[in-house]
Amino acid sequence: MKKNQALKIINPVIGLLILNQAISSSLHDFIPKEVFEVFHEGGGVLLVSGVILHLYFNWSWVQATYLNKKGPQGS
Repeated sequence: MKKNQALKIINPVIGLLILNQAISSSLHDFIPKEVFEVFHEGGGVLLVSGVILHLYFNWSWVQATYLNKKGPQGS
C-alpha cells in the first residue's frame, strides 16, 4: 500500500476516533462504566496508534518543516 493510500484511510479513522473520544467523554455520566471503558479507553489506545502511524507516514514532511538544521527561513 502506498503512503497516500494509507493516509486516505488513517486520517478519517483518526477523525472518527477523535469524535468517539469527545462523545464518550460527554456521555460518561449516562453510560455504564464497562461501555465507557471499551469506547473511551479503547478508542484512546487506537487514537494514539493512529497518530503514530500518521506521523510515520508524514515523517519526511515533519523533518522538512520543523526539524531542518538551517534555522528559520529568511535569516
